[in-house]
Amino acid sequence: MDTYLLRELHASVGMFGDFTNFKDVIDHIFSTNNYKDALEIFGCDDIQDLTEQLVDDGGVFSEEKAQELCMDSLDGVSEDDYDPEAEWCDHQADELAGR
Repeated sequence: MDTYLLRELHASVGMFGDFTNFKDVIDHIFSTNNYKDALEIFGCDDIQDLTEQLVDDGGVFSEEKAQELCMDSLDGVSEDDYDPEAEWCDHQADELAGR
């Protein structure tokens, strides 16, 4: 199982992460924020919007869709691919190039 870093939460998701799955991340957002703020974090206007983003074509909760939503909304990256030093080097190269 891969491990994912959710930079907005400073938390990881995976077998040995802060959260074992993305459903738990969504539950955490709703338990630590008021309802409207939690919906805003996920870019939803109401519970119907959230539901539509989290269920598959058969109307069943999809962990894959929950992952997609959390990764997009909480600035997530695959920890296996995440290299902060590489990002720093990219930033330095951009500055030197005047970007």
